[in-house]
Amino acid sequence: MQFSQLSEFFSKLENTASRNEMTLILADLFKKSSQEEIGYICYLLQGRVLPLFEPIEFGLADKMMIKAIARAYGKKEEEVNSLFKKRGDLGITGQELGIKELKNPGIKELKINEVYEALYNLAITSGAGSVEKKVGILSKLLQNSDPLSVRYIIRITLAKLRLGFSDMTILDGLSWMVTGNKSERKNIEAAYNVRPDLGFIAKTVKELKNKGIKQLRNLRIKPEIGVPILMARAERLSSGEEIIKKIGRCGVEYKYDGFRIQVHFSKELTNKETPGLFDEDKKSFMRLFSRNLEDVTSMYPDIVKGVVDQIKAKEAIFEGEAIAFNPKTGEYLPFQETVQRKRKYDIGQKSIDIPLKLIVFELLYIDGESLIEKPWEERRRRLEKIFNF
Repeated sequence: MQFSQLSEFFSKLENTASRNEMTLILADLFKKSSQEEIGYICYLLQGRVLPLFEPIEFGLADKMMIKAIARAYGKKEEEVNSLFKKRGDLGITGQELGIKELKNPGIKELKINEVYEALYNLAITSGAGSVEKKVGILSKLLQNSDPLSVRYIIRITLAKLRLGFSDMTILDGLSWMVTGNKSERKNIEAAYNVRPDLGFIAKTVKELKNKGIKQLRNLRIKPEIGVPILMARAERLSSGEEIIKKIGRCGVEYKYDGFRIQVHFSKELTNKETPGLFDEDKKSFMRLFSRNLEDVTSMYPDIVKGVVDQIKAKEAIFEGEAIAFNPKTGEYLPFQETVQRKRKYDIGQKSIDIPLKLIVFELLYIDGESLIEKPWEERRRRLEKIFNF
């Protein structure tokens, strides 16, 4: 599929307010895409080149984009900026200049994978001279794209695509692609909860669709070290009786006023290119995620050390509540002090001034075995063993 065709779908989605209509547009798009393309498309629909839990951003500001547009069309930056002030949208600005300057009105040659690869290279470019490199990559891409594609390439790279739907609408579209209705949404969502990577899920669904609907109904995604699992959120009910009636036998624990952390630990993972934190001897791997799937490994060295020192497992994925405490008295501190640990600078000193404890309460994966569908009592029993509760 050519990127110009994808841009036409972007335009349809932009001009549609109905979620049901968006689902049908997405389903049509997914049907027309190849198995290779559908993963790229799902990332681009999010305005990204990788899933949300991977900390790779385009890092472009309006000023850099104006420079790239000016270079692409042989304009002065002042001229581009003047039009931008009138239109209020750099995507529209680039599109209008593309219409005026396009020497070959029939240009629609770039395929989705070609645009994706250029955008990926743009996102990973960093270090000395990166600004000039990014402007060069982007200006060349704009120069070789049709005007409508220019609009959406600019919006994607500025994180301003904003087509008005959520990941759940994309899951609806995948179900509709397969069955012509939303009947497989629950099944696809269950897989997405274990691996919140729309590109991976879409490619998997497309592959299984080609093998038949029965194969799709056997869709099971296993947890993977380094890939976050969506964290379950509690629902409020009015009484203990209602809770038991809804979920059956369960446990009751204290509610700590901290922040949720999901820990991925492995003594088996030795791939140095895997995002995360390795110890000095490369004998163990750690990755910590927040509730919003942000990689926060580097923020909490005391949690990392505590896990390495205490865990009795080769691999594990588990969750807990991180809360600050007074090392002299052992008392837990208010949330206002705990939240000070969410920082990118002066981490080492803050970990001394405001140390954290991780109150572990859930085990999702242990030594190659997924526990997600196991009863709570078994998960709890296994959790207690790996930490000697």
